[in-house]
Amino acid sequence: MASIERLMHVLDKANTGPVTNLNDWGLKVGSVIQEKLEKYKIAKTCDTKNPINLHDDLADAFFKAGYELAAEMGLFCQDTERVIQMSESDFAYAIKNAKDNLILGKGRDRVVLKHRQPEDPHEPIMAAPMGHLVTEDLYVKLTQGIARHREVDILRSPTPGTMYGRPVLAGTPMETAAGMYQMQLSREARWKAGRPGMPDMCVASSTTEYGNLGAFGAPGGADPDLDVALILAPGELTTSYEVLHKVVHAINCGAKMTNGFSSMIAGFPGPPEGAAVARVATILQQTAYHQTDYYCGSIFDVRYLGNCGPHAQWAESVSTQAVSRNTHINGTDVQNQVAGPCTKMLMYESAVCMINLATSGAAGYLGPRTAGTKYANHITPLDCKWCGEVLKAAAGMTRKKGNEIINKLIPKYEDKLKTPDIGKPFQDVYDLDTLTPTQELQDLYLGVKQELIEMGLPVDMLV
Repeated sequence: MASIERLMHVLDKANTGPVTNLNDWGLKVGSVIQEKLEKYKIAKTCDTKNPINLHDDLADAFFKAGYELAAEMGLFCQDTERVIQMSESDFAYAIKNAKDNLILGKGRDRVVLKHRQPEDPHEPIMAAPMGHLVTEDLYVKLTQGIARHREVDILRSPTPGTMYGRPVLAGTPMETAAGMYQMQLSREARWKAGRPGMPDMCVASSTTEYGNLGAFGAPGGADPDLDVALILAPGELTTSYEVLHKVVHAINCGAKMTNGFSSMIAGFPGPPEGAAVARVATILQQTAYHQTDYYCGSIFDVRYLGNCGPHAQWAESVSTQAVSRNTHINGTDVQNQVAGPCTKMLMYESAVCMINLATSGAAGYLGPRTAGTKYANHITPLDCKWCGEVLKAAAGMTRKKGNEIINKLIPKYEDKLKTPDIGKPFQDVYDLDTLTPTQELQDLYLGVKQELIEMGLPVDMLV
């Protein structure tokens, strides 16, 4: 159980630790990562011919590098420009005692987020969608449509861009009100879908701490006994008062917590190998410093603002295996598709990501991030169902078989990662009265599904 007393030590160090600034911190992180890559002989090990890592010893070496990076560097606080440093013994204790399973939800919507190993036959859980911008007129219908699919275990409800037609401005009282508004819409959608006990990871509409403070634990808002507090870190090995406000509030409410962050290829960590080390380190720090119950970290390739290419998929795989093989920490990995709904490209990207995560030992998936979440209403219930189907069907598959399949899929879209198919919004490919996909979308879905079946994915042909 998360403890305010433990958090006090973190807050103390946020005001007394060594002084630095964000740019210097990033440069130092990058430099130390390169040292770790050399020390453990894992530089230039990225294998794009096998985007799912096949070598356990390599995953273990990445864990050692990430662990050392996290323990030695500490956590940078952006607001105070100081480094929070935990003792190595306290850090090791927190990692050793991380939960290996977590009960989420209520009633028949109750699920268990369970620690998995690579090639584990236990099915991962599916959380959807990914905080997409959805207009007020479609919010409940779209969210209801997603929640109706039993392949989706957890809701991460979308973000209403407006409240009663007014734009929600970050850091203003409007944001505090919008947090509650989102949770009321989410609760209505879950009830209409017949999933009242389905947990929501929230508050997605909160760009700062105000939405969480306004909605979490408040009457009619997010329920600490059901929903999960979303703690989004600003970057690798970094925190802020905004994040720590959310942690304190979640602990005060007795809520479960999940974190979120991205480790950037071509950012401060550098190459795919550096991003993988940074991801391992950040997962460990979020567990130890913020006391989160499970992680939602991802690899992000800034060259095309996604991670479905072979370099990012390899980094995602080796870092997921590093954590799953060497800790009990649970995680719902985030994958960043760049194509939009009603495109083969999106379905191929999603299939690649799901097979990778299932075979690499992820406990679950959070997404999809259709069209990079750039456009309003560019997410459909069928996109979420597809991810859940593939993720669960690939449980127990060998990494070798996973590579065989995804190496047939990546060439189908790799040359379009920087110029993806945007696709069509929800309202153009769904009947809004029946919440069923149009014939165009159904045909595309079944066509790609048949392709995957022929490649060896054990998924049925039901819509």
